[in-house]
Amino acid sequence: MEAEKFIEKGIRLSVKAEEILRKLNNSDVEKEIIDSGKKYIDEEEVKKLIEKKKEEQIVVKRPYSFKPLSKEYSSNIKVLDRDVTGNSRTTGSIDDFVEYFRNRYSKLSKMLKKFDPKYPETKVEDLKKSMNQQVKIIVMVTDIRETKNKNILLEGEDLTGICKIVISQGKEKLFELGRRIIKDDVIAIRGKVLEAFVIAEDIEWPDLPITREKKLSENDLAAAYLSDIHFGSNNFLEESLERFISWIKGENGAESLASKVKYILIAGDIVDGIGIYPNQEKELIVSDIYKQYEIFNDFVERLPEYIEVIAIPGNHDAVRRGEPSPALESDLISCDITSLGNPSTVVLEGIKHVLYHGTSMDSLISSLYYLSYKKPEVVMEEYLKRRHFSTLYGGNLIVPEKKDYLVLEEEPDVLHMGHIHKNGYGYYRGTVMINSGTFQARTEFQVRQGHVPTPGIVPVYEFKTGRLKTLNFLKGEQ
Repeated sequence: MEAEKFIEKGIRLSVKAEEILRKLNNSDVEKEIIDSGKKYIDEEEVKKLIEKKKEEQIVVKRPYSFKPLSKEYSSNIKVLDRDVTGNSRTTGSIDDFVEYFRNRYSKLSKMLKKFDPKYPETKVEDLKKSMNQQVKIIVMVTDIRETKNKNILLEGEDLTGICKIVISQGKEKLFELGRRIIKDDVIAIRGKVLEAFVIAEDIEWPDLPITREKKLSENDLAAAYLSDIHFGSNNFLEESLERFISWIKGENGAESLASKVKYILIAGDIVDGIGIYPNQEKELIVSDIYKQYEIFNDFVERLPEYIEVIAIPGNHDAVRRGEPSPALESDLISCDITSLGNPSTVVLEGIKHVLYHGTSMDSLISSLYYLSYKKPEVVMEEYLKRRHFSTLYGGNLIVPEKKDYLVLEEEPDVLHMGHIHKNGYGYYRGTVMINSGTFQARTEFQVRQGHVPTPGIVPVYEFKTGRLKTLNFLKGEQ
C-alpha cells in the first residue's frame, strides 16, 4: 500500500488503519476507501470495508468436469426369449388350463429330479408296488388339511395319479417345512409308503443350487433400479425424481458412482394408470393415459444419451391385467428404451437379470405366516425357492397360456422386483435380490392398511465389485 495516494485524495488514515492496509495490500479495499468520499478512516472503518468486500466477492466455481465412465462403453444387452410378448396363444378353454398346469409341472419336476439322486422318482400310479419302501415322488399340491391328530395331510398329483401325504407334527423340523407348503406348489416328497399314504420324511422345492456364486463383470459399470414411479398420480414425487436425474448427470453428489451407471431398469408401474381401483380419478393429476406416458417419455429423453433404459409393465400400466403381461406398445412408449414383458430375463454385461413386477406378492404374503410387507427380500427368496412367480393359482389373475411364463427357468444373478413400494435387499444362493421401492408418496390406501413405503430411495449395483449402494433422493440426501 502506498500512503501517498490517500494523502493526494485528502484522506487521513489512523495509525492502526494504515498498519492493517499495509499488511492486507488489497487494491480493491483501497479503492473502496478512496471512493467512499470520507476524509478520515480509522481501524473500525477499514475492518467494515474488508468484511463488505468479502461478502461481495464472487466465488468462481470450477468448470463442470463430470466425465461419465459408462459413456466410454458400448451397451451390452442380451434379451433372452422368455417373455409372452407376441407369443400369447390362449383362448381360455379348458384345454388351455390343462396344458398350462402340465407345462408348469413338467418344468418344475425336471428341476426337482436333480435333487437327492439316491432316490429315483416313483410315479404315483406305481406307489402300490412300493409298499413299505422308501420312495421319492414329485407332485403338485392340490389340497392341504389338518388331521384330527394335528398332522398335515396333503393331496398331490403327478401326470399319472393322485396320492395322500402325511407330515407328522412329531417331526418338528419337517413339520415346520410342511407349514410352508401352499396349494399348487410343485415339490418332491421322500418318504415311506404305508397303505394309502406316503409318510413324509423330507420335502424339497425346486430351489436354486446351493453351490452358485455371485456373478461379476469385467467392466466397472453399474445399474440403477427403479419401480413404481406412478407418473400421473397426485402423490408422484416429482422433486425427488428431479434430484435423481440431476445425480445421474453428475450434478448432485456421488459423482464417482453416477459415472458408472450405464443401465436403468424399471420393474413396472411406470404410470398410475386409469381405473385401476375405485375412485382412482380423485388421486390423479393427469387423467389421460397417453399423457401419463408422455411424461415418462420426457423423463427418458432427459437422461444422458449413453444410458440404456430397460422397462417392464406393472399392474398399473396399460397392458392386460393378467400375468404374464406383454411389453408396453409403441403407441405409448415413443422414447428409445428396451421394452419387455412381465416377467422377463435380460443379460447386462454378462450378468443375468430377471425382472418381475411382483403383483403376486400380495397373495404370497397372505398365504405364508412368516412373510410381511416390511421385508420384501424374504418374499423374493420364496420365489427363488419355488422357482415360480405365482404359485397359488387364483391368488392374482393368471392367464392360462400353453406355456407357463411365470416359471423361473433361469438362475438369476439379480432378481429385480417392485410393487409393494418398499425397498428391500438380500442375497440368496448366488442371486442378489433387489426391491426398488417407489417414487410415490404414501397413499390413503396404504395409510388404511398400515403399510409404510420407502419412497425416493434408489439402489445402484456395481457389476465389477458386486457392491450394492443406495441413494436417498427424498430430501436430496445421498
